[in-house]
Amino acid sequence: MASAVWGSAPWWGPPPPAPARPLTDIDFCSGAQLQELTQLIQELGVQESWSDGPKPGPDLLRAKDFVFSLLGLVHRRDPRFPPQAELLLLRGGIREGSLDLGPASLGPYARGPHYDAGFTLLVPVFSLDGIGQELQLDVESCYAWLCLPELMHGTSVREAWQDCLGPPVPGGRDSIHRTESEESPKDQQSSVDSPHIYVTEPEPLVSLEKSPSNCSEPESPRQDVTDLGFPASLKKMNGDVTKAAVDDSPVPQPSEALEAWPTLCPAKVAAWFFATLAEVAESLYPVPGAPRLVHAARHAGFTTVLLATPGPPRRLLLFDLIPVVSVAGWPEGARSHSWAGPLNSESSSFYLVPGGRIERRGASGWQLCFSRQELALKARIPAPLLQAHAAAQALLRPLVAGTRAAAPYLLRTLLYWACERLPALYLARPENAGACCLGLLDELGRVLEAGTLPHYFLSGRKLCAGDGANALLLALARLRGDPVRALCAAVEEAKAARKGGGLAGVGGGAH
Repeated sequence: MASAVWGSAPWWGPPPPAPARPLTDIDFCSGAQLQELTQLIQELGVQESWSDGPKPGPDLLRAKDFVFSLLGLVHRRDPRFPPQAELLLLRGGIREGSLDLGPASLGPYARGPHYDAGFTLLVPVFSLDGIGQELQLDVESCYAWLCLPELMHGTSVREAWQDCLGPPVPGGRDSIHRTESEESPKDQQSSVDSPHIYVTEPEPLVSLEKSPSNCSEPESPRQDVTDLGFPASLKKMNGDVTKAAVDDSPVPQPSEALEAWPTLCPAKVAAWFFATLAEVAESLYPVPGAPRLVHAARHAGFTTVLLATPGPPRRLLLFDLIPVVSVAGWPEGARSHSWAGPLNSESSSFYLVPGGRIERRGASGWQLCFSRQELALKARIPAPLLQAHAAAQALLRPLVAGTRAAAPYLLRTLLYWACERLPALYLARPENAGACCLGLLDELGRVLEAGTLPHYFLSGRKLCAGDGANALLLALARLRGDPVRALCAAVEEAKAARKGGGLAGVGGGAH
């Protein structure tokens, strides 16, 4: 009797094999289960939520108030410092890619051994209400020069900033483009509420004089700038950082042409900013229950301060304070971002920051910075992709500590490019966080190999990976061989930071 068959196989035989599961749940490079990676990424987000949650803890609020009060005392010491400024506080330090400075020496700090959480504070020390002939862009780079006439709005700016003046624009006007002051992208936003910063942005004007006074200035100054228990590599950063180089070049007279106008030198502004801040900090005395300043040093164009909170738990918080120029308007060549949709924007603006190039002798160019627009974009990025990016940054952090690599901000830029390239529904699925994290790291490897990455905000401009790209590329390849182990280490580091683990090397003392 002929046997009954089901399809082409006899009914009494073994069942047909189950359909093969798609290989998207396994990482081809390392063999890691993407589900396990996603679970570790989610656990990392939970452990790091203490420093970036919508409701900040009291230690973070006290540290913020201390910094604002310190800046208020700086204004009393030097009237050039603005009495009121629109301060922008970003989660993550500059070493974690909070903004782009290019390849620069950022000091030997590492999260975990030296601090528990980092933040970046942009402090406008000079503002341009509109874009005119004072601001000139380089046609081939992301740099600009701020040329100072004799008078601006009836004020003698050259006299006020005499010690921060630099030479005229190199190459004259033939090598620059002016920026556009009338038209700006409709999808840009100057200020947004973001879950990734603990300073709410609906009240952007922060009065430093009205900040809670957690730091006091006595009539007879006392020393309180210390490096308690820090490695020698950190202590050495306090050497001659207060000495600002003074350019002896003559200042052009008001009758001279635009090409002869002196520039506002970012290196001298950064040196002035730190020297004034250090002078005030050295005169402080401890206030019970307030954070204590334990370290301050200048690196490239910004000042790094470490604050020890009284606790419990006692934590060490890093603040990168960077003097910036706030510019109303939008630079020529800026591109729009259709994937984010329309953004509610009060006005378009950007910043000029002292980039890594100020370390070169005679450099007087400022680097363009779009931190406000990045905050607006991040508010539209799906949460799983943000978690994947945070995990990739955590994996990258020990690889770039103490180097000049620009990789952290390159990784942030790849986050924006991913939103343009990939479907939003894919990026919004929580189970895809592991694949997105590995994808960002793979893309970063390709950028390091190429040496450059297209600038996300300026068409035709490129970001540079820096001289240490090859060494970092090798380290990244080793990490990609076992991402699970690296993520487990990052989770343990986050747990230690949640408990104040970064204070292990800081000695005791009265606060």
